[in-house]
Amino acid sequence: MENKNFLRALFWALLFFLAWQMIAVRIWPPVKPTASDSDSGATADGTPASISTNGTESTNGAQDVPAGDVATNNNASNGAFSAQGTDASETVVLGSTEGGEKSPFRMRLKLSNQGASISTATLSDHWKKGDATKNYILLAPLHRERGNPWKSLTLDRITIDGEHRVDMRSLKWTAEKREENNGESAVFTATVNAGDSPVLKLTRTFTLPIQAAETLRSDLQIKLEIENVSAQSHNVIVVERGPIGLLSQGTFMPDQKVYAAWRSEGLIELEAMIFKEIGKSKEYSLYAADKQPGESLEWYAGGNLFFTCTICPVDAEGKAQNGSVAQVQGIDLDGDAATGEDVTTEVSSIQHSIAPGDSKTLRQAVYLGSKNREAFSHPSNSDYLSRDYMQQIKEGYGSCTFSALTDLMIILLNWLYTITGNFGVAIICLVALVRTLLHPITKKTQVNMVRMQQSMGALQPKMEEIKKRHAGDNAKIQQEIMKLYREEGVNPMGQMLGCLPMFLQMPIWVALYSSLRNNVAMRGEPFVLWITDLTTADCFYHFSKPINVPLMGEMTCFHLLPILVGVMMFAQQKLMPRPKPDPNVKKTPQAEQAEQMQKIMPYMSFIMIFLFYKFPSGLNLYIMTSSLVGAAEQVYIRKHIKKKDLEPPKGGSGPAMGKGPKKPKAGGPSFLQKLQQKAEDAQKQAKQRSGKKDRR
Repeated sequence: MENKNFLRALFWALLFFLAWQMIAVRIWPPVKPTASDSDSGATADGTPASISTNGTESTNGAQDVPAGDVATNNNASNGAFSAQGTDASETVVLGSTEGGEKSPFRMRLKLSNQGASISTATLSDHWKKGDATKNYILLAPLHRERGNPWKSLTLDRITIDGEHRVDMRSLKWTAEKREENNGESAVFTATVNAGDSPVLKLTRTFTLPIQAAETLRSDLQIKLEIENVSAQSHNVIVVERGPIGLLSQGTFMPDQKVYAAWRSEGLIELEAMIFKEIGKSKEYSLYAADKQPGESLEWYAGGNLFFTCTICPVDAEGKAQNGSVAQVQGIDLDGDAATGEDVTTEVSSIQHSIAPGDSKTLRQAVYLGSKNREAFSHPSNSDYLSRDYMQQIKEGYGSCTFSALTDLMIILLNWLYTITGNFGVAIICLVALVRTLLHPITKKTQVNMVRMQQSMGALQPKMEEIKKRHAGDNAKIQQEIMKLYREEGVNPMGQMLGCLPMFLQMPIWVALYSSLRNNVAMRGEPFVLWITDLTTADCFYHFSKPINVPLMGEMTCFHLLPILVGVMMFAQQKLMPRPKPDPNVKKTPQAEQAEQMQKIMPYMSFIMIFLFYKFPSGLNLYIMTSSLVGAAEQVYIRKHIKKKDLEPPKGGSGPAMGKGPKKPKAGGPSFLQKLQQKAEDAQKQAKQRSGKKDRR
């Protein structure tokens, strides 16, 4: 019977694990990367092939016009609206990454005159994972088999007077680089004609300021000036695309998302959607002014686990420009959910009426950088604070733990890092701290559990007598047994308290997992030997080619830490103090259930290997260290139990000679007694109702 129960429990545990793996693979399949860190006309390392005297890079030769785009470089006839630019492709380079954190610029931008867009954005302060010699590329063009590459923040189209749509995505604007007092700028110009007559003059300016790393800022200003050069008024709507080429950070959970944030009753509300979900539906409405009256868009963004491109419409003073955006949609450019990096936002402005000779200027404050808690919460960055950019970080915490606990975990780990200089050592110190705080609870619960099991064995003869005296009346038997428990000061639930320390650590595990996914300071941080990045799974051995493991998906390397986690958890379970059964006393049902659980738990440790196999190495390091410390703690507690003479004497019977069970306190009834009394009253009422029905 015992073996049957054990095998049944093991079967259901394995079935649950297999079902979870099948569901997880369907929900979060591996994403095929399509982004490139180089652009046409650039060398392999992303640097421009040549720079002209005005700061622009020229590459002769026309590019293919993608399907569905309108060729806009030629003059239109018959009064049709069209855009006019230049025939040459040009690239303007702003900023620099030389010097890393000491660079006067926080990024290096390659701007393309195609769509007046950003080809690449390379950060000065962050490096490519596994290669500290290459800077991290936040935005990159997406090349495709046919048509022009997709690029970031492209001016997509303009709608004039509600009926004339002018596609701008393939337009090559004229480009010029300028030196500013506090930075550099690129100016792109184009015109919209009706036939041969100019109607609108467009000037789009990108300004990259000089900003030291100490400022904790990483800004870019974009300004679009629309001048009406015709003799009549026109109503204009501008549609732009968001960031492109945001690469996943290599976790088994989806981390690429688009965001829209709006202000509702003074507070910032956030809508976020993962790329894959948008790929399934082709488009997804993140914000619509007509459906959310009185709630003005504050900002929209695209980001991955640690980085973001956040765009905020602003006025001339740099304050948030409320009411300037009509709609924000998440769109999948190629309509294929299997390719993730082509998901972006499409943002439509409200309709602007521009009189003859007048102009309208649309401004945007762009944050291009890491999801930096310190930057988003620093008092000097009042605009980041008022816009609540921190929501992009807290949104990733999930709902399984308290946000305050995750915040505390990040602050604590960062503080321990300043002392130890290694996040792996900081995690080990965190284990020591948590285990020290929980030790009194662990010790007390395990001693009480042993004492409780011994007390239950001592009460077995009295319980058997109660069963014989009230044979056939189960309600009376339960009533008398509970009365016996109260008289002897025994809590039958005490055996469950042995799991309390683990349950207390579960929120810490979840909070630590959230902190590993939302603390850019830990990105790419190694521990020792093969553990090179604590925010991703460890890689002990790289396979020569990917291996497809049933139910686990594609494997590129062997992870050792999850194996060590299972071994340590198994050792901890085996060292758990257990009272020696008295051969002269019959086992209670509770004792039999506890014994079954004790037999199953070591095998569950091996199932945990599969559950944690792709988890971040930092979390596995914490659990492994905690199990190792817990095993040492079990040895100490066993010695304490032996010293207190809680274990029954060898070959003897009856309870241990140590401290007996606590007697109930004097005074009013305890909570358990009140609960038991309510249960007895309910049973009596049910019995009375049953008797009345029988008489009928």
